[in-house]
Amino acid sequence: MKRIILILTLALLGGTATATAEEHREIRITHGPWLCDMDATGVTVMWKTDRPALSWVEVAPDDGKHFYSNAHPRHYDAEHGRRRALETLHKVRLEGLQPGTRYMYRIFSQATDGWSYSDYAHFGKTVSTSVYQQEPLRFTTLDPKADSVRFVVFNDIHGRAEDLRDLCRQVDFAACDFVVLNGDMRSTTESEEQLFEGWLDVCVECFASQVPILFVRGNHENRGAYADRLYDYFPHPSGRFYHTFKAARTEFVVLDCGEDKPDTDIEYGGIAEFDPYREREARWLSEALDSDSKRRIVFLHIPPATSTWHGDLHLQQTLLPILNRSSVDLMISGHTHRYALYRADDTVHFPRLVNDNRSGMRVVVGRDTVRVTIFGTENRRLSFGIDRK
Repeated sequence: MKRIILILTLALLGGTATATAEEHREIRITHGPWLCDMDATGVTVMWKTDRPALSWVEVAPDDGKHFYSNAHPRHYDAEHGRRRALETLHKVRLEGLQPGTRYMYRIFSQATDGWSYSDYAHFGKTVSTSVYQQEPLRFTTLDPKADSVRFVVFNDIHGRAEDLRDLCRQVDFAACDFVVLNGDMRSTTESEEQLFEGWLDVCVECFASQVPILFVRGNHENRGAYADRLYDYFPHPSGRFYHTFKAARTEFVVLDCGEDKPDTDIEYGGIAEFDPYREREARWLSEALDSDSKRRIVFLHIPPATSTWHGDLHLQQTLLPILNRSSVDLMISGHTHRYALYRADDTVHFPRLVNDNRSGMRVVVGRDTVRVTIFGTENRRLSFGIDRK
């Protein structure tokens, strides 16, 4: 009995000694922060650390005062009633914000140095973004009642990080409400490193810490050993890649195209099930659209009714009939790597604008028109009228 007590005592002492040694280890923010899932009253803040940590965000109105003119409550990375303390990918949802309002924010991560038993965790050093030697990070919530909304679209980057950086240099992100990543940002995602190095780090460097990402899944986002983890980096309260939101009296519809070939194709290795997925998406779409919306813009990576590939044909069977009777003003797509403009016709009752793989789009949705400027390889100016009252 004495021997058992001695072993347990040594084990506990060993655990305490390890935790004490761990307290001297530094913790670093390795990627981020980036913003996503913004609406009129909330936004999600994401970042990555090199060690598991307890994480939180402080936020304050950008009213001309210093960030620390007042104390701010902590908004923790929490899920199902528990603050997450063993993760290196951190997500904090900020709720209860005011529409069309500018805010300052700061992220914090306190290293989790050890865990004795039950919920007795040991926390060490804290790392954060700066609000002293440099300006705090800022964002502005969307405004459903505004007269206009501005956004930029990138698509089909396929891991060409430098090309994305070059396109970003041509954008004044201070004049953007959000940035749409409209699919196929990599050809395949085999690891977290590929996700960051292929495009997400460039987004953070150029805009994503202050202008939110609107992530639209393309067919290539479904490929690779890490594809099932992509949702973790762009979570949404719905739990889905497809959803709707409103800004400037406009309903934005984010759709998920699935894959472009039959589920049985050898390229998918027996793990694809996108026909049933699109059928479920269509059932959701038939109930999701707001009949009172004055304007409606749809993001869908694969433009329907432009080819005879299986993915396109199935989109025509599932999503297109619903969209055709829903007064869509414009659909913005990618996928083909070629610029195209398809005007409304008997098959598709709304215009489809397809961006190529080396250009970006600046879009301004106003009261009566949608104006698009394409820059990069293509350089065009387009205008689409909004006829509804």
